[in-house]
Amino acid sequence: MKLEDIHAFVAVVRSASITGAAEALFTRQPAITRRVQSLEKDLGVVLLDRNVKPSRPTQIGRRVYELCLNVVRDIALIDEFVREDAAPSGRLRLGVAEVLAEIALLDAVPGLRREYPDVQIDVASGWSTEIVASLLEGEMDGSIAVLPEGARFDSGFSSVSIGVLPMVVVAQKGAVSGRKRLAELHGMEWILSPEGCGFRDILRRAFSDLGMPFAVRISTFGTEQKLGLVARGAGLGFVPERMLEASEYLPQLQRVEIVDFQPIPHIWRVHPDNLGRLAACVHRFGEAIIEALASPGPARSTRHRTRQHRRAADERKHDNAG
Repeated sequence: MKLEDIHAFVAVVRSASITGAAEALFTRQPAITRRVQSLEKDLGVVLLDRNVKPSRPTQIGRRVYELCLNVVRDIALIDEFVREDAAPSGRLRLGVAEVLAEIALLDAVPGLRREYPDVQIDVASGWSTEIVASLLEGEMDGSIAVLPEGARFDSGFSSVSIGVLPMVVVAQKGAVSGRKRLAELHGMEWILSPEGCGFRDILRRAFSDLGMPFAVRISTFGTEQKLGLVARGAGLGFVPERMLEASEYLPQLQRVEIVDFQPIPHIWRVHPDNLGRLAACVHRFGEAIIEALASPGPARSTRHRTRQHRRAADERKHDNAG
């Protein structure tokens, strides 16, 4: 087997196309095709199902891809070992939970890029289960995800809980009185993120354990938008405590204390064991996320000032029109 054939096959699977692989390896499509065919000939198996568009790995091709991915990473480790004093470099693909991106990404990414100028840092946000799945498939190099305390990951991956994200149930001010049991909220409507959100799944499972369904009135992205709808009496919300405290709608909202429902999801840092020197970048990214979560939130004051400016502009327009 030739190393360039392995690189070509890995690039094809990662890019889900010959064209994408050629662009990633700075070569032409026929060269990529020849390299994959060469690897298939050496192994005596068909690695790609070419009867579908785009081509996909066969069952054995998927397993070979996972092993080839380890080869590529081990080669990178060898390269880094002989350049022990060199700073981390190369491409780093990071995934971050949607809710963390909403709170902390603005502060975390610029600092990380300044600290590691030789690393090309690509960041994508999504549901935690999706970004972890992408990591396990080799489509990302590190993830900062929000998952239950007892989350478990495949062997070959380093996983550490680096913090927690306390959650609160929130209602329009004055809409709910006193401490409640979760069952007492049965029949009330909720404003939550769309399907796939882990927080929505937490509520669904909690009500399911009680033998009760729960009604989602509005599914929408953006925690501040959800809090605005809650403040207008459209339903209950379930949000990170940090985001409630930073919301411009806080004076119009109240926390609902649920005596038998107090989930505290954990913030997990996950990356392959053999990521090499780039693992330090993933660790620093996790630290930056936690630091941003701990710092006083600028979001509320910034949005409040923006809203004041908008209102002042509207008033000026009204005066001019008069």
